[in-house]
Amino acid sequence: MELPRLCCAVIRVRRVIYISKSRVGSDVAELDAIVARSTARNEAAGITGMLWSNDACFAQVLEGDHDAVGETVDRIRVDPRHFDVDIVSDRTIIHRVFGEWSMIRAIGKPETMAGTAFLVGFAMGERTASARQLYEILVESEGGG
Repeated sequence: MELPRLCCAVIRVRRVIYISKSRVGSDVAELDAIVARSTARNEAAGITGMLWSNDACFAQVLEGDHDAVGETVDRIRVDPRHFDVDIVSDRTIIHRVFGEWSMIRAIGKPETMAGTAFLVGFAMGERTASARQLYEILVESEGGG
């Protein structure tokens, strides 16, 4: 006797977490412009994510189709608003954590706290210099930066 199939195909997505050094500092207008442009591009590409920043660095999570995330990362690597892009993690996942927004800036907002908590836990579980820097960016950013 053949058993019925209980589930649809699992949809896998790519999650990239990166850190970089910022050239925009604490310029709120420039940070808002980055988020606005990213929101439009990401929405069109089916990418979701979150951006953290302090005066010196960015941390970002991108989730979506493998190729679309790859193209976005390629574009980020040549963006003049930051430099020293360091990929902390590049993995295939089956569940988005940052699926509510095409892009949002985490600045201590209640709606972004779960994403920040997830990433803090991730950073604390990794034993690399990049993960330590990611943790520091997250803590400084959520402190109101």
